[in-house]
Order: sequence, then C-alpha cells, then structure tokens
Amino acid sequence: MHDLVIADRLLQTIDNYRQAIQQWFASTTLDGHLIVTVPHAFLYDRQIMLPSPWDRRNRRLYTPAALVKEIEEALPPNSYRLRLVSDDDRGYDYGRSDARPPMGSSDIVAVLQKIEAPLWSVTPEGEAGNASSRDDFFFLPRTRVEAPQARRCANILLLKLDHLGDFIMGLPAIERVRALFPHSHITLVVGSWNEEMAVNSGLVDRVVAFDVFPRNASEEVIDVHGKKALFEDSVAESYDLAIDLRTDPDTRFLLSDLQANVKAGLGMQSDFPFLDIFLPVDFNRHGPETSLEDRLSHGDFGSASVCLRNDFRLGYDGSGRPKRGALIWGPYRDLPQGSYIFEPLMEVGRGRSSASFLIDITLDGQAVRQEIITGPTVPNLAFDVGARGARFEARIWANRWKRTLPFSFYGGRLYRKGSANILHQTEYLLLLIELIAIRLQRTGLLREVMA
Repeated sequence: MHDLVIADRLLQTIDNYRQAIQQWFASTTLDGHLIVTVPHAFLYDRQIMLPSPWDRRNRRLYTPAALVKEIEEALPPNSYRLRLVSDDDRGYDYGRSDARPPMGSSDIVAVLQKIEAPLWSVTPEGEAGNASSRDDFFFLPRTRVEAPQARRCANILLLKLDHLGDFIMGLPAIERVRALFPHSHITLVVGSWNEEMAVNSGLVDRVVAFDVFPRNASEEVIDVHGKKALFEDSVAESYDLAIDLRTDPDTRFLLSDLQANVKAGLGMQSDFPFLDIFLPVDFNRHGPETSLEDRLSHGDFGSASVCLRNDFRLGYDGSGRPKRGALIWGPYRDLPQGSYIFEPLMEVGRGRSSASFLIDITLDGQAVRQEIITGPTVPNLAFDVGARGARFEARIWANRWKRTLPFSFYGGRLYRKGSANILHQTEYLLLLIELIAIRLQRTGLLREVMA
C-alpha cells in the first residue's frame, strides 16, 4: 500500500481501463492519493478520433469529462473524493503546426483521495455491502469510446515467417497494407530475429514473434507442421483479413484453421482450398528466359584462416587479417548474358565508428561492383554480364588500414532478371496486396474500412 500512487500516461494504452483504475486505487492507502495523467485529445492528439497521430498504442482519446467518466465507472461512489481535474498546458506551443508533434505539457491531470466510506450508501438496497468487491459494479455494457470512429476498425493478421533478410523484401507489401487500411489494427507475425525491425518499422500495431523456421536457410530443418498448435495459440483471435506474405508455399497451411473472414496468399486454390483470395505463382525457374534465383550456401565459398567455419556459417570476429587476399571468396559460377543481383546473407556486428569491410563482385577476375560496409545494413549488388558470359565471384575484404567489422556470413542469393512470368518476391507480394484490394472493393467486403 502506498500513500501516493502515480499513473503517468498509462491509462490510454490499456484496454481494460476499469481494472487498471481499480488496481491503482486498491494500492492506495486510506487518505492517500492517486494521480492519473493522460494525453489531452485537444492538446496532444489535436483530433477527436483514433488513431492517435503520435502514439499508435493509445486505445482511447481523452477530454477531462471522459477521464472523470471512466473514474466514476471504475470506483464505487463515496470511496474517493476527486480533489483536482485540470488541463496541464505548461509551456505549450499553441502556434505549432498540427502536422508536428506538440511541444510543452499536453495532459489532463486527475487527483483522487481515498476516503473511508460513509455509513449511508447511494447504491440500490442490498448491494451496498459488497459493492466494492464486485468487478462489474457501475459498469456500462460497453467500453467507452471518446468519439465514434468514422470507419470500423478491422482486425488484420499478416504472416511473414521467413529466414533472416526476407523480411526487408516484404516491407513494401506491409506498407501497402497499412496505406489501404489506415485505421485498422494490424498484427504481424515474424521470426524472433526480425521482431525488433518489425516493431521499429511503425507499420503495425502489434508484433508477435514466432519461430517456424530456423534463423537461416542453412540451419537445421524444423518440423513446421508440428508447430501449428503453438501458432494458433499465439494468434487466438478472430480476424477480418489474414494474409500469408511468404512466397514459398510451406506456411500456407497455417491459415487453414485460422478464424478469419478472408484468407489470402500466393498459390493455387486447388492446392489451398481454404484461400478466399489467391495469386497463382509459377515456381518453375528453369526456363532460359525466366528470372533465376540461385541460393548459395556458405559452403560454396572459400575463406581465410582467420575466419571461423561451422555447419551453418562463416564467422569473422574482426581481430585478424589475412596476409594477402580476401576474407571470403566464391562461388565461381559461369553466368550467361543478363542482368543480375547478388544478395549477401549476413549479420554485421558492432565495431568502432571507423570500422568497415568491403564486398566486391568480379567477372572473369575483373572487379565490376563494390560496396564499403560501415554498419548493419548490407546492400544488394547489381551487375551485368555481357554477351560472351563470365565467371562470377563475390569477395569480402578486411579493411586494410583500419579495424574491420565482425560479421557472420550465411551465403547469398543470386538473381537473374528475365522476361517470363517469374517475379521477384517483392513484386509478387505487392501484386497480391493489390489483388486483395480489388477483390475486397468489388465484393464489398471490408469496403467501409479501406482508404
């Protein structure tokens, strides 16, 4: 028990506000004080409808009257006295554009004092004795909404259960979903290694970490179907729309028993009869004019003695440097004419501010493209092969004069652009989202929540 309990900007993020107020109040001693602060809808959000432009975690917007109403709903009459309800606008910049976050205080402050209940009661006869212990006391049948939504808030589930690096290629599709459903609640399920990036993207309202696959494609095989029950426990809700954003078909079955009004993904409905919206995909990548995706294992590459090699990766801790030559090289593939992209699959560790390393591409021993890596992001390297063809090699070099960043190398992907119907992962996913938008508009499903 405490003489003073302060709940500073918490209430607006909690779904069950009644329970939160009751718990804070129960932790306050008799004659003690509970102070609750929430962002002011007119000062902080500067609007009367969700979502908040500055904090997507907020479940409700508040005016002083709205805050008092929630307190009255949550606590028995005459168990407290409301000593203060005030707008806190100290230092507030009223001349600041509403396109920018507010400056200065922009809160509502409520101060409650806990009192000893009087001998008389305002509750109906027979209920006064146990009013304070009843969870439903003075409850309204529905949660308060400060202002009615202009649109219904759809509940959307996105799956992007991929190996390390594939999440980035799915970002444009996730951005498009957010643009189509700006007021909807979007849950994104990713591998734990992509969780931080998913949260930092700011595109979704909730991120669920679920490891269906190993971190990298070269690691041990996992019983994907054996994890279905765990997956369903992780997303045990009903959804208006569920989309699998993995291009390979091996996670599509996760949608089969999901509670969703509309299910969508890549593939054929004959293979996945539970899909309501599907984009057919041709997985035959052997035609001479198709786009080629060649997955290169770390085992296809050679390495210097200062690198550590195991069954899953090549590692370099940044502490040594080969006397001559590169740290990693390979895989020596003969390529026909065309335009190519090499995507290194790497994790880059932290080093000093001046630390770096270099990646280059050679064709027949001549360097045609290079990138200096100074941080965690490793870009794709595009290059062209002439009419005679050429032997492809990718190399990673230590910094010759300064410290070298540590890294783990898992191999890479080599893409050749073609003229047939095989597309890049990003293109497939964007096409799927556009198809979903067209079908939903045409059928009228979720039309009221779409932009």
